[in-house]
Parts: sequence; structure tokens; C-alpha cells
Amino acid sequence: SFWNAVSNALSNPSKGGSKTSKVCKEKWKRLRKTFKVIDCIKNTSGFAYSHELGANIGLENEAVWNGFIKVCAYIKNANLC
Repeated sequence: SFWNAVSNALSNPSKGGSKTSKVCKEKWKRLRKTFKVIDCIKNTSGFAYSHELGANIGLENEAVWNGFIKVCAYIKNANLC
């Protein structure tokens, strides 16, 4: 399977534990979920995302973010907040 091939390609990691097909698949799911959240933020008018500041969530704009989370299905279901 695809995930077995990925696991085999990563069979000799320079750090961390062994990379089984299950571990690789779960890591991909988490990365994809994070990407969807960032993409949702990046494509919403009035919000920005940068490598330096991330989503720049702070106490001064907490109410804006709480409102955004209520309407953005990706974040609501991502269990990241």
C-alpha cells in the first residue's frame, strides 16, 4: 500500500522512533487538518497568516477569533482551539 511504501522510505530516521505505516498516515491526517485551518484563515477577508506570527491570535482580538471559530467549520471540527 501507499502508506507501507512511505514507511519503508522513512525506515531509517535520523531522529525519533520508527515510522510505521499507521504513524505516517496519522501524521498526514494531522498535517492536512492543520493546513485546512490555515487555508481557511488565509482565505477569509480581514485575517492573515504569516510564518513569523502565525495567525497572530491574542487577547486584544479574542472576540473576533471566537466569532470566526463559530463560522469556520474546519476550525470548529479540528479540535485545535
